[in-house]
Amino acid sequence: MKKFKLLCSFLLAVMTLSLSAQEAQFSKANSWAELLQQAKKEHKMVFIDSYFVGCHPCKQMDDEVFPLPQVVKLMGENFISVKIDFLKDDLGKQLQIKYGVTGFPTFLLLNSEGQLVSRFSGYQEADKFQSKLSDAVAAAKKGQVMAGFNAALDVNYPDFYRAFFTERKAINAEELSGFLSGKDMMKEADAMPFLMSRSLSPEWSDYLLKNYRRLESMYGKELIASRRNAIIFAKLKNAVPVRDDVKFEAFLNEVKPLFSSTDWPYAKLDIAEEYFYRQQKDRKAFFRYAAKNYNDDDNKLRYMAMYLSLPDVDAEEKKLYAEWMKLVVQENSSYAVLASATSIMKNQEDMLQAKRYARWGLKKAALINKSDKMFQSVLD
Repeated sequence: MKKFKLLCSFLLAVMTLSLSAQEAQFSKANSWAELLQQAKKEHKMVFIDSYFVGCHPCKQMDDEVFPLPQVVKLMGENFISVKIDFLKDDLGKQLQIKYGVTGFPTFLLLNSEGQLVSRFSGYQEADKFQSKLSDAVAAAKKGQVMAGFNAALDVNYPDFYRAFFTERKAINAEELSGFLSGKDMMKEADAMPFLMSRSLSPEWSDYLLKNYRRLESMYGKELIASRRNAIIFAKLKNAVPVRDDVKFEAFLNEVKPLFSSTDWPYAKLDIAEEYFYRQQKDRKAFFRYAAKNYNDDDNKLRYMAMYLSLPDVDAEEKKLYAEWMKLVVQENSSYAVLASATSIMKNQEDMLQAKRYARWGLKKAALINKSDKMFQSVLD
């Protein structure tokens, strides 16, 4: 009993120290003006961790990423960092409406003037997280911002846009079209309702596609990339309603000019995933296509690996996935991808490849302070 009490006391002390460290790492946001004033005074940027209680990836960031010494150092030197509950705090509710935050955690990185420099969402492994922070710092030093957003919180949004967040009420396409008529679509008060709508008329869908690059430069890729994809996927379904790979290739050539040369390799595979994997239900065809048109998007590998456990997946499908995977996985791939790749190669009895991934996994585990037990078991 005495040992148990001592153990409980020790665990309580560790938890208290962890909480105290995070309290020191993150400032309290009493007001928007005060936050920016502090950033100006200390010549730093502002880092906002938007979360809500019960958010699993938010807690992962708290437990696995924020406490790491190298992360603490990078954030402390460059940012005034705050954690804001976007579902409960008044400031969080205002920021959610202003920046169209619908996923958590979402990280907002602003310069000391309150102009948005970068935003990204979801759990981030420590090395990727630090890279995104460093990129934002470099961009801010060059004066790069998402110019569509101004620094003020008080924006004259229409009531139906506010209701999208406060009442979870979908934006009506007809009401939106009436509101947008004659508006300056690049102004924040008009652009945000447009960009956040899940239902656009054909006219406004075409407008978004034609003006995508300008909108992206002003409001950021994360906010509107999914809207562009949804429009293109709907067009794909209309253009190629039944399996016709020749028509599919013609469709790709038609939409290619909408993308930059940098984005196209990723967009092409996104469209192929929609066509082969979702619309045609032909996973094997997608894996063959992905191997011929691969890029370095290991996140697509990560979530598609989960489907390999479906009861109708046969040995051929697993092999096709593995062939694609071997082209994409690199030493700097994510911990989750390296763990998955190691396990898949072990199950396929390709121990040479499994050990290669395991060695990379060991390095990644040490880099981001994660368990290396699985990787070590493959090498033993």
